[in-house]
Amino acid sequence: MTYEETISAYLQRFEELLDRYVADYDCPIDSIKQAVAYSVLDGGKRIRPLLVYLGAEFCGREAADVDYLALGLEMIHSYSLVHDDLPCMDNDVLRRGKPTTHVKFGQDMAVLAGDGLLNLAFETMLCDCKTPFDVKAIKYVADCAGIRGMIGGQALDVVNTVDDVKLDAIEYLNSLKTGRLLKAALVGSCIKCGSDARVIGAVEQYAECIGIIFQLVDDLLDLHSTTDQLGKSVGKDAVQNKKTYVAVAGEERCRQTISSMLDKAIEAVAPYGARADNLITFAKYLTQRLY
Repeated sequence: MTYEETISAYLQRFEELLDRYVADYDCPIDSIKQAVAYSVLDGGKRIRPLLVYLGAEFCGREAADVDYLALGLEMIHSYSLVHDDLPCMDNDVLRRGKPTTHVKFGQDMAVLAGDGLLNLAFETMLCDCKTPFDVKAIKYVADCAGIRGMIGGQALDVVNTVDDVKLDAIEYLNSLKTGRLLKAALVGSCIKCGSDARVIGAVEQYAECIGIIFQLVDDLLDLHSTTDQLGKSVGKDAVQNKKTYVAVAGEERCRQTISSMLDKAIEAVAPYGARADNLITFAKYLTQRLY
């Protein structure tokens, strides 16, 4: 299959799996089930599940081997968005082209929906926990999503309005808030598939680079795209006086960094030949979101 056909097949597989899993999940409290379903279904680029599947492919395994990991990663990502949109955080009213969860269901139910998705993520991943590799993968995901990873980055972002913030501090924030969950998806998948240390090292390096690419492209899109195109509010970083990479370093350096990180991402996995083709194309796709 071509890259486009492969990605389309993965996306279709994941959406059908997620729809079925949420619909069949036994929860007698309809209000919270509705809020959870609203928060995780019908939207998003599904970047993290795709990375889970691409990781399995890179390791010579089947998509079915990592389905539950893919579900868990998207649940963690979706919970983070629900909480990030709350009035006490970014106070956003639009996400994935529809009203944010707290706008639709109220702040109290949005907090619970986010909590529920985080718990459900680990409940789901543990459904497929059979080997030491599975345990190690879930532990890796937990670390990337926790206070030493994504949540730590969000904590830094809460106070990210200091006028003299340094570029290295922004890079560190981005590596935690955005990069760690992308790394959790790809590297966690390879760990689950039983990869050796050499492979893990290569995909970790690749994931770090695409994490930077993803965030810097988002920064540029926040400046130049529209709400209709992105399905979320644009220009909010400037309104909230958030010090992004592009705001501190400028657009030219931002684009140069994206190009440099793409080269490094390709370099990390290129030694693996044809098995890395889709990872390389995926990294290029992340940069092409600008055009």
